Amino acid sequence: MVKAAKSSRPHRWFNARQRSIIQVLTGATLWGLSGTASQVLFHADHFRAAWLVSIRMLVSGAVLVSWGLVHHNSPSRALIRHTKWWPRLLAFAVFGLLGVQYTYFKAIADGNAASATLLQYLGPPLIVGYVALSSRRWPSPPTWMALLLAVLGTFFLATGGHLHRLEVPAPALIWGLVSAACLAFYTLAPLPVIHRYDALAVVGWGMLIGGVVSLGLGPVWRLPPGNWSVSAVVLIAFVVLLGTLAAFSLYLGSLRNLSPDETALFATAEPIAAVLASMLFLHVRFDGFGIVGSLFIVVAVVILSRAR
Repeated sequence: MVKAAKSSRPHRWFNARQRSIIQVLTGATLWGLSGTASQVLFHADHFRAAWLVSIRMLVSGAVLVSWGLVHHNSPSRALIRHTKWWPRLLAFAVFGLLGVQYTYFKAIADGNAASATLLQYLGPPLIVGYVALSSRRWPSPPTWMALLLAVLGTFFLATGGHLHRLEVPAPALIWGLVSAACLAFYTLAPLPVIHRYDALAVVGWGMLIGGVVSLGLGPVWRLPPGNWSVSAVVLIAFVVLLGTLAAFSLYLGSLRNLSPDETALFATAEPIAAVLASMLFLHVRFDGFGIVGSLFIVVAVVILSRAR
């Protein structure tokens, strides 16, 4: 009897879909942890949000664009040649990518990473509201439930259930809400361009353009008067390389085998990671209403991801 030859193909622990799920979960977790790292840089080491935004966008944009350009006839080359997309790309870069990152970091600087991340995740409910108004379609019952949870979650998180006081500082609350609006714009504005090219090309050029514009807010050649300790440099490297470049690359890579709705669902790991990291490492405490509000916002995003 002739024995069957063993396959020379290496055994893979995970299939393509499972690897994509791991990618998006890892990317979202890195996003959340980068917020916590940024809080240390702002509160303990006294760095400026504008400078950190500039360095992270320029480095990430340069790497992503360079990666795209080395491929012959790549979408990155094609996108920059078609000038009709430039106005939309510029708006996405400035009001989307730069807007969402600058306002998010300002919310962290004036508050904390956990509340800033949760407030930013009000973006999906804003998207649903905008789509409902623009298309004149009445939201479904699950969507209404998600919107109600998002509003209640924001109220509980911001006030702790008390009408006469704010648990989140007013500037942080305002920056967080503006960040949610920028996130909604960041999600909707580039869709026609992404459908024509791909997400990597659009995000790469958006990062690079937004990084150049951000130099007006925080020139990278002017080192901020922060505490330039070894730990601070490590945190800056983490925010730029892992919390931005690696996180975006993993997130975009997951789109090959996951639908956008599934990716959005798994991306809720970001606020969870930010809250847990803030509680474990920075000793941020939430009262009962704060915990309920946080859960309401996360559940609202999950419902919207499943309902779309």
